[in-house]
Amino acid sequence: MSTTILSVLFLLAIGQGLFLAAVLLLLGARRPEVRAANGLLAALMLLCVLVVGHAWLGLAGLYREWPHSALAVLPLGFATGPLLYLYFSRILHDRPWGRSQALHFLPFILATLALLPFYLQPAAAKLAWMRGLDGPPWYVAAAALAKLILFLTYVRACYTLVGRAAAHPLAAGLRRLLAIWLFGGVLSMLALALEFAPVALPLSADVAGALVLLYFLYATGYLAIRQPLGYRLPPAEPAAPPRPRYGERALADADRGAFLARLEACMRDEQPWRDGELKLEALAGRLALTPHELSQLINGACGANFQDYLNRHRVEALKEALHDPGRSDSTILDLALASGFNSKSALNRVFKAHTGMTPGEFRRREGALPSV
Repeated sequence: MSTTILSVLFLLAIGQGLFLAAVLLLLGARRPEVRAANGLLAALMLLCVLVVGHAWLGLAGLYREWPHSALAVLPLGFATGPLLYLYFSRILHDRPWGRSQALHFLPFILATLALLPFYLQPAAAKLAWMRGLDGPPWYVAAAALAKLILFLTYVRACYTLVGRAAAHPLAAGLRRLLAIWLFGGVLSMLALALEFAPVALPLSADVAGALVLLYFLYATGYLAIRQPLGYRLPPAEPAAPPRPRYGERALADADRGAFLARLEACMRDEQPWRDGELKLEALAGRLALTPHELSQLINGACGANFQDYLNRHRVEALKEALHDPGRSDSTILDLALASGFNSKSALNRVFKAHTGMTPGEFRRREGALPSV
């Protein structure tokens, strides 16, 4: 009876994992800004599905009918931590994929290559190997321990990423996801220790490990219902300008038009927004206004605060530079610094809030592909 219940739970988890992966990929196809992050999380879902499916074969007594399944999923655990870390890195900090990221999968590649001679054996040889087993081979235990250590290392790195982006709208959900993985890692370590303890266990290590992934798949589905983990929230609509709090000295209506024209001429001709450290007080001094008066003017006439007002000009300048064929050899970062952005993180966040895409995506849409 218990085997039947476990079998049903495994099959349901496989279905849910496939469904979540499909939803993530479809969402990424519709929203390019989350395509890479969703692809990483979908790959993680599919990896869990493969491991749970392999455990289901054992639970159903089908290993000998499918001898090529022997050790088929052993290397996959080496890819779990890297996929989780790269997903967090992409969704929280929008870090692009590069050659250095591929190095995270080196343990997975090495483990696969080490097992390649076994994988290439015929089914009869694998079946004979399974019949000769008397407990798990030592190298399976060694690989399991190595995978757990690697995984916990990546979980720790993910906690660091979340801590650096505590204000991100997905941070709370991602922190819950990490807690799920950490708890699952502890359960996996206990299952591995009990597998080699001199006691009889009702479940094999494979089934115990699959139960941990089962827990992850169901919990991820629950969190996805509450808050889609693969979905980057769109920029918030600008709030209505607050009621002015500028003290007793406010711009007279008769002066407002003249000062607004002076502000627009200054922004057009002198382009002070190209200074990434420009302060409200400095710009107000150029216009012979107090900081409160300039804030009142920008909020009332432009519907934005001072920083947003500067960023509008910076984004338009950067868009124009990215359009310019004569500057196609310049990197995005160089163009952004010349436009007044003082950091790459501010550049990506502000540019995407105004255009719905990163500067790299905007430039590729225009047909130019220089390095960043």
